[in-house]
Amino acid sequence: MVFLTDHLNFMASMMRVCLILLWIRILVQPHILQLKAVQVFPPINFTLTVSALAQVLLSWKPSPNQEQKNYTIRYDVKILTPVFEEYDTTKTHSFQTAVLHNGFSAHVRTLLFHKGLQMTSDWVTAELQPPPGAENTAVTDLSCVTHFTVSSTVSLHCTWLPGKEAPEDTKYFLFYRYETYTEECQDYIKDKWNRNVECRFSVTHIAPGEIDELIVIHINGSSKYAAIKPFQQLFNQNAIEKVNVPRNVTVFLEQNDLVATWEKPLSTFPKGCFEYEFYLINLKSGNEQVSKTYSHDFRLRIDVTGRYSVQIRANHHKCAVNGFWSDWSETLYIGENKQENLIVWSLTVLCVSTCSTVTLIAIVCKSVLQKKTKTILRASL
Repeated sequence: MVFLTDHLNFMASMMRVCLILLWIRILVQPHILQLKAVQVFPPINFTLTVSALAQVLLSWKPSPNQEQKNYTIRYDVKILTPVFEEYDTTKTHSFQTAVLHNGFSAHVRTLLFHKGLQMTSDWVTAELQPPPGAENTAVTDLSCVTHFTVSSTVSLHCTWLPGKEAPEDTKYFLFYRYETYTEECQDYIKDKWNRNVECRFSVTHIAPGEIDELIVIHINGSSKYAAIKPFQQLFNQNAIEKVNVPRNVTVFLEQNDLVATWEKPLSTFPKGCFEYEFYLINLKSGNEQVSKTYSHDFRLRIDVTGRYSVQIRANHHKCAVNGFWSDWSETLYIGENKQENLIVWSLTVLCVSTCSTVTLIAIVCKSVLQKKTKTILRASL
């Protein structure tokens, strides 16, 4: 009896599944047949245009042969080089930020949607060739650092090495782009062959406090003997910021604890956006200790008979990617080394005693000498 009941339940479940599948087929089949009758055409006039330093405008037009009706049309964009990326859009243009010294290539195709179903066209391709230039003449080892200044602006400092095959007469020129603003360097430092290998911007248009904005660095060059290949690199502005030193660092003893307090570095970020390293040296034993903290004070049980040096430095935390650690704060000292004090006190007493003894001997000798001199003078008279 139980077996018969289970069998009937199973048959009923299978019947429901079949009815659901039949219902879906009845609803969907006409749309599938309708879509099969529609031809999806690829976009036309797909072009790539360099619109700014390390920026490409991808643009295309819908095929005039494409049926519109009540279909939804989107475009699938695939960046092939220099870095793979795929996305879709309803627009017929798209901006991409990418380094272009090795060229750029992309695909685009039409996506047609109707009531949850999708059809695609063939891909169309466009590419930008790499800019001309002899191999190994582009700069290498490019590095850049930004710094938030007391005037609430951002400075920029970049260094690089000349390409291995760059002639000695090569002149390199650096440009940076931030959002829509582009500027050429006017302050270079040169190597022994008079080639630019370093650039400084004391003031830039880089906005302090922005999160994950890109800084584009472009370096090209010229020479009488070779075509110099350009070079581009993208930097996250937070990742290359050298954080300022923590301010108003104080150190004091509270019973058997060393207590340090400080204020956040000069920055547009709030105080919760930083991490700190606390560097302590026991000058009596020579032991060193580095501790990490996310607050603005630090407490540590110490040997109060010793003397200590303390320094603090800061970096980004939570609000932005880590930048470069700040310089260490000015060294502060706390505590007294009693053994050293005893030695100093002993030496001081010894010096005072020695000086006093020498002075006393000098006075006695002078007195004796004066008496002998008077005696000799009287005898001669």
